[in-house]
Amino acid sequence: MSPPPAPLFDDAAVPLPLLRQRAFNQRWAEQPEGVIPLTAADPDFPAAAVIREALVAHGREGVFSYGPPGGLPLFREAVARDLRQRRGAAVEPGGVMAVNSAAAGLALVARHWLQPGDEAIVWDPVDFLLPHVVRASGGVPVLWSIERHGPLDLEALERLITPRTRLLCLCNPHNPLGRCFSRQELESLGRLCLARGLRVLSDEVWSDIVYPPAVFTSWLALEPSLAAIGAVVQGFSKGFALAGLRVGAVAMADPEALAALLAASDQPSTVDGVATLSQVAAAAACSPEGLAWLAAFLEHLGQRRDQTIDALRAIPGLRVSRPEATYVAFVGLPAGGEEPEALVERLRLAHGLALVPGSPRWFGPGGAGHVRLCFATSEAILAEGLRRFSAGMAAAQPGRGSSG
Repeated sequence: MSPPPAPLFDDAAVPLPLLRQRAFNQRWAEQPEGVIPLTAADPDFPAAAVIREALVAHGREGVFSYGPPGGLPLFREAVARDLRQRRGAAVEPGGVMAVNSAAAGLALVARHWLQPGDEAIVWDPVDFLLPHVVRASGGVPVLWSIERHGPLDLEALERLITPRTRLLCLCNPHNPLGRCFSRQELESLGRLCLARGLRVLSDEVWSDIVYPPAVFTSWLALEPSLAAIGAVVQGFSKGFALAGLRVGAVAMADPEALAALLAASDQPSTVDGVATLSQVAAAAACSPEGLAWLAAFLEHLGQRRDQTIDALRAIPGLRVSRPEATYVAFVGLPAGGEEPEALVERLRLAHGLALVPGSPRWFGPGGAGHVRLCFATSEAILAEGLRRFSAGMAAAQPGRGSSG
């Protein structure tokens, strides 16, 4: 399986007119003319040709009937096969269900496993969706501080567990820190959760974006006793640019546990569910052609990661680490400088650059003093965005020198 040619991700491949019409969620369609958004973690590139061709072929036939509540057999088989072949997870099609986006999958599992007043331990910082789905389920998020590097503080985790604790929420790979957790780290968490009677909700939406030598380990690839206490949520937005199709998957090692989750959802009643066309696209993403496109995209992202980190390290005062995974950089701002929200607003208005502030709204208290930058775009767009960032930081500190 050889990667597609590089022009798939060159500067001309970014369809700016279409992005300005269709790319919402803080991106091109929501920004004033001339503003570069390195904001929401969504690629600027069109989806793979094999996905587009599958959508066209399915649509041309003109039959858009209801699908099964748990998802099309095509979808469930493709996701289970991908989990077995790429992740080493012992998952069968009956252990997979289609959900209306990865975010919806997180919410579904949280509602199923939490009762009002139950506690769920959530990393800090972490993407806002994990504490959000806990609260929306009536649960109470309990924050466990995590660092970009270094060992997990299992003693601190133990101290957070109370008689009301029911769930440990993981984000692996981690957004926004870009950390990819090792098998040994996950096993240590699993043994602790097994001993304390906790379930594990593993958000693995970033699992396709991991840079060697880092190696991703799915929760469902752990030993059977640990895999059995977990549910994995996957998506097709980060790796395959399908955010607008709103399709994800929940997978469990035990098909009976998955069937109970499905029965408790609104999908059997047709109140909820996933468009069959979206499932066709996701199944095509799991094909050899889709995975070849992903391999080429990952190669492009590795180059953009290096471009980003090199440029940020040339700006004095910033704290920057090279992410092992994801296509976001979580940038520590100079101590005593502007608050992230004020900086982001100034950069947008004065320098034409949109970023995400590291505020509690987005990442919890642990995100304070940071901004997040997405580099899933072309080399030229990224270079200009980074130039504007550097200019904006220089404007905040007149007379500042530069360093490499």
